[in-house]
Amino acid sequence: MSNTSRSAAKLAAKAGIAASLAIVGLITPAQANPATKAPTQAKAAAGLPATVIPNRVMSWNSNGQNLSTPDDIVDHIKRFRPQILLLQESCRTEVRAAVKFLNQIGFEYKFKLGPGTINFGCDGWSANGQAIVYAKGTPIQNYLERRYSVDDGPLETRAYTAFTTRLAGRQVRVFNTQLSWGPYHEERGQQAKELANATRRYGPALVAGDLNAQPSDKEMKPLWQAGFSDVDPFCRQQADSRCNYTHVGVKKKFDYILHRGVNSRNCILRTVNEDHRVVVSDVTTAQGPQAPCSTS
Repeated sequence: MSNTSRSAAKLAAKAGIAASLAIVGLITPAQANPATKAPTQAKAAAGLPATVIPNRVMSWNSNGQNLSTPDDIVDHIKRFRPQILLLQESCRTEVRAAVKFLNQIGFEYKFKLGPGTINFGCDGWSANGQAIVYAKGTPIQNYLERRYSVDDGPLETRAYTAFTTRLAGRQVRVFNTQLSWGPYHEERGQQAKELANATRRYGPALVAGDLNAQPSDKEMKPLWQAGFSDVDPFCRQQADSRCNYTHVGVKKKFDYILHRGVNSRNCILRTVNEDHRVVVSDVTTAQGPQAPCSTS
């Protein structure tokens, strides 16, 4: 996308949010999106806002080749109501704006901004990188950020963030990351090795993000060897034509929510832009075969 087109898109997004803010007092979360109304017993059981689906984790490279807007993040949180959203390639300004707006319309979320690099396409040339958005009442403990020992140059900060939370009644260590892209095979493989090693001291764990590699690529081997499985039951170390692609433009699987020590009861893949699909998983401790991901 050109700078001109990107600026026009941003102006339209700002206008949309301004219009929405003008009628905040007239719209409740349920009226804004009928699907946002959750059973009140879920709030009592999980200690979370009633607008949230407990144990639902969502991962999204929200910008891809086109910088997203706060409206995009707001719309998909309202649609899927995750307890935890793990973002990659997100402008810090848009994360702040999205969470501020969500709270103004009754969705109770907080956020943490992770590592990133300055991006001229972001408002105010803010950093573009990782972030986590999480429902009020979600424990976020022992949070840390780690840069990988190798990356693909000064314009990219390759790192992971990690924290411990409670999902499906278990203490789960969650890792959010984006690995090096395209031709940087050796760097990506080293990063995957460091990430896998970082998970080994923990029991139940999730690894989410844009790994820029397909399941059968050799760069992914350290994560499979560390005992992880993808929420898509057909995406494994052995190539399978039933594995759903998540990179829309090139029809490849790059986006993951990997789990170890917990399972995925439900997987949703949704196409939202020309680059990356949203990945949604409902975490459970129940064992047994996973249902195929629903796609749209």
